Amino acid sequence: MLKAGAFKTAAVRFGLQKLARHTHLYTSGTLLTDFPGRIFEIQAVCKYDKRAILAELSAPRAHIATRNFPDPVATIRKKLGLADGGSAYLFAITDHQDDKRILVTNKVKKSTNA
Repeated sequence: MLKAGAFKTAAVRFGLQKLARHTHLYTSGTLLTDFPGRIFEIQAVCKYDKRAILAELSAPRAHIATRNFPDPVATIRKKLGLADGGSAYLFAITDHQDDKRILVTNKVKKSTNA
């Protein structure tokens, strides 16, 4: 949906809230098993600070993505001293107050039972 530009359509259809104007990440208070995209559970919201982020991770490994964030993934990975991989997913975002934040998340596995 990100590449198709269907931001508002998905938000309205699924009753989602946007994290910030230009992040193109959405939240919901309930698990939407029929959502047609990837789903992550937020474990922590951290400042862009190595110590704070590492305290939330079980290992110094994580997948990293950026949304409306000034630093590229390679810079974030180097600043935080993280290897690629593992079960954690970090989203580097600029929030609605224009603060730089790191969302520490885990990917939610969708059930294949219908």
